[in-house]
Amino acid sequence: MKRQAWRSARLRCLLPLAIGAFPTLLPAQAVSPGIAFSPVTLDFKYTTGNPLPAAQTLQIKSTGAALNFTIPPVAAEWLSVSANSGTTTASVKVYVNPTSMASGNYAGAIVVNAPLAATPSLTFNVTMEISDPPPVLSASPTSLTFLYATSDPAPPAAQPVVIASSDGAASTTVSVTGGAWLVATPTSILTIAGIPGTESVSVNPAGLAPATYIGTVKFTPSTLGAAPITVNVTLTISAGVPTITNLWPPGGLIGSSSMLITVTGQNFMSNSTVSIGAVKLPAPNVLTSTTMLLTMPAAEMLAAGSLPITVTTPTAASPSATTLASTFQVYFPGPQILAVTDAASYAIGNVSPGEMITIYGLGLGPAVGASLTVSDPIATSLPASPAAATSVTIDGKSAPILYTSENQVSCIVPFNVTTGGQVNVSVTYNSISSTVVAKVNAVAADPGLFTLNYSGSGQGAILNFNPATGDYTLNGPTNLAIKGTTWAVLYVTGFGLTSCTDIPANGATPASDCNATATEDNLIAGDVTPNLAVAVTIGGIPAPGAVVQAPIGSVPGLMQVNVPVPAGVASGNVPVVVLVGPAGAQVSSQANVTMDVK
Repeated sequence: MKRQAWRSARLRCLLPLAIGAFPTLLPAQAVSPGIAFSPVTLDFKYTTGNPLPAAQTLQIKSTGAALNFTIPPVAAEWLSVSANSGTTTASVKVYVNPTSMASGNYAGAIVVNAPLAATPSLTFNVTMEISDPPPVLSASPTSLTFLYATSDPAPPAAQPVVIASSDGAASTTVSVTGGAWLVATPTSILTIAGIPGTESVSVNPAGLAPATYIGTVKFTPSTLGAAPITVNVTLTISAGVPTITNLWPPGGLIGSSSMLITVTGQNFMSNSTVSIGAVKLPAPNVLTSTTMLLTMPAAEMLAAGSLPITVTTPTAASPSATTLASTFQVYFPGPQILAVTDAASYAIGNVSPGEMITIYGLGLGPAVGASLTVSDPIATSLPASPAAATSVTIDGKSAPILYTSENQVSCIVPFNVTTGGQVNVSVTYNSISSTVVAKVNAVAADPGLFTLNYSGSGQGAILNFNPATGDYTLNGPTNLAIKGTTWAVLYVTGFGLTSCTDIPANGATPASDCNATATEDNLIAGDVTPNLAVAVTIGGIPAPGAVVQAPIGSVPGLMQVNVPVPAGVASGNVPVVVLVGPAGAQVSSQANVTMDVK
């Protein structure tokens, strides 16, 4: 009994300890589910004037067991939902109504209440962006038309295009298509509502053939979504009415072979045609709008008469008018004088006593040219031996002949022509005299400087004389005169009447006595100088100290002028001018004759 009682007592003592060694197992506590949104936010974009944004879907979910929820009225008036309550998972439509709202950024909130959720109330954010529509550009006018005829003195005037913007500011770039003939300025333009911009549109028809040309001017706004606008441009070029102002030569002899005629005028085109009445001539060679070459067929020159030449160009309002200048003459046999010029300057209209002149025309002399054989006296007809010779009278007086050919005669004006009025020039060839005499003005002086290219302009026929060495060299770009040192030797004609004094012998240089009865037919002897004063400018600066004398043994009409090159002349290619006559009444040689100076 005692042992059993002990064991019971021991068990009572150890049992609590044993129980305390193991934890007590209690029931698990429940965790409340949470509310989740998908997507996490919603954003609406709206441009004023466009359809309202479509509804978007908000999913309300539970992270665990289904939850009941409610959505109280939304505070933002522009924001609404399709349901006020529901059970997760639920889809709720979210709507926005931006009607009449100002542009800007808006934020709204949708509150979702779920009492059994871990967080009983959550807020879902909604944003809305409202923007004004992009500016709408307008152009006035929407198209442009330019009309141009090749006879117009200037291109068409520029035309404005006014660009307006419906709202706000619009920066616009400007581009053109169609070709280089179309120009729009400026290349960018800024328009603000109520303040339009103006673009200037112009055309340059230079070099364009008659036709219709199409182009565009495009205005492209930099604002995203703004539409560009295009202005159509039409340029219509028509040929101007052709005009003939001159034919060269203006005629031909009856029975002549085919002749090349230079036609000058205006509004000639590559597709221009030429005719004489109903007879169409061979296609002309149109060099420029003012010059063409045409062939006059021999068949058109079988009878004497007038041949009116007409130029016709497609798109021109009419063919060229018939005038004296556009009429080609077919002459009876015999010399025909077309022009009388100074032999050095080729200036037309005047002659002076002793001047060397050139006569141009038809049937003036032999087909093969003949030059004078230098003799004293100089022959007044050439060739000297055959019967078919050329002779010239000026003011009824025979002129010494220097050269003759079919189309050109050079001679010396008699010293005793009557000055101060018009005189007649007549050519006789093969015993037939010109039926129509040329009339020219006889003046006291008509100076002309000889040039190297026989054109009357450009590099003068000028020698450099070095006083130190006595050398003569031809002036030019590779052999320049030294200013302040070199003497320039010029050759001129048209200086007028002359006087002569004897030249005594000087050492080895023999004497040269004047010919007391000398005329234009006699070679130069003695010191022959002009009666009128002669002055020279080089590079616009007077060159004092000129020595003027006709070369001994030369034909009359040629004068040599020796003049020092002034030290103050600019270097380079400079103009040379000879002036004849008293101060205040001087007559100048032709312009554009030059020499080279350093």
